[in-house]
Amino acid sequence: MSWTSSFSQTYVDPQHLQEAEQQVDAFMGMFNRIMSACQEKCIPNNYHEPDLNKGEQKCIDRCVGKYMSIQGILGEKMKHLAPGYASTTNSDGFSPDRQQ
Repeated sequence: MSWTSSFSQTYVDPQHLQEAEQQVDAFMGMFNRIMSACQEKCIPNNYHEPDLNKGEQKCIDRCVGKYMSIQGILGEKMKHLAPGYASTTNSDGFSPDRQQ
């Protein structure tokens, strides 16, 4: 029995699929903004080494950490400002799996 056969018979609610696509788009947008901002801040345009040096690595780690921290704070603020929104999302801003 193939492991994919169980998934091929599963019904996917179009509304949930659309929500999942929006979440992926939002996550990718955030990821791209973080990468762009942290790369601009931490990695010089005229680099001569193929790998990041220790200072660049630490800068990137701190930069990404700050973005993730702020994202968590914003998520908590959104819970207080929009109670209906908070009931459908978790602390990361993504909808949990719903039971049908």
